[in-house]
Amino acid sequence: MDKEKARVLIHKINALYKNIDANTPGVSPLERDLMLSYLRQFYETIALSQSQNKAPVKEVQPVLEVPPLKEEQPIKEVQSLNEEKRETGLLGRERGVANFEPEKKVSEPVAPPLTPQPAEPLSDKELDHLFIWQEPSNLAERLASQAISNLSFSTFSMNERLLYINDLFGKNNAEMEEAIKTLNNFTHFDQAKVFLLNIGRQHDWQKEERKEAAKSFINTVRRRFL
Repeated sequence: MDKEKARVLIHKINALYKNIDANTPGVSPLERDLMLSYLRQFYETIALSQSQNKAPVKEVQPVLEVPPLKEEQPIKEVQSLNEEKRETGLLGRERGVANFEPEKKVSEPVAPPLTPQPAEPLSDKELDHLFIWQEPSNLAERLASQAISNLSFSTFSMNERLLYINDLFGKNNAEMEEAIKTLNNFTHFDQAKVFLLNIGRQHDWQKEERKEAAKSFINTVRRRFL
């Protein structure tokens, strides 16, 4: 098991729990999703270590059972000669026709129905490129990259708010406000990154038309932890 990764996750879980307990009487949806993300990563870390210690199991192909053929019931003797000829084929032989035997039906095996496999969730690797940090190359970029002591809704201009609400938060103004409050309470950018990855998966930030807005929003959040 990756003990270092597990230790970091436990630290994040404890820090988030203390933050929830200290700041809010209830748990917000975003804080709940962040806690779920931490717990899922911690579980996957432990599960991965257990799967690596187990010997590979050979896949066993299912064997289809073919139902046994039903035996034909013997033809009962009938007193009537004509009926007996019809059942045994004698009537056909008298007319020059070969003996006729009823065709035996064989039941074909039915293959089991295929179970559709669930789609894989969006991985963090598909969103990692949004967090690539580029050092400012001129004075204007350095001024725009200065640290922010307090992250709030008013940190963003009116145009930025409209852009982020429509493109990054599913046109939900309240969700963006709640997200900014939660981000401002974190102590490290690593915590904020996990939280942002969770939002990005929900609102498809990896789509081409949302990449620039997502990078801009993430860079502003990063300034809170400089």
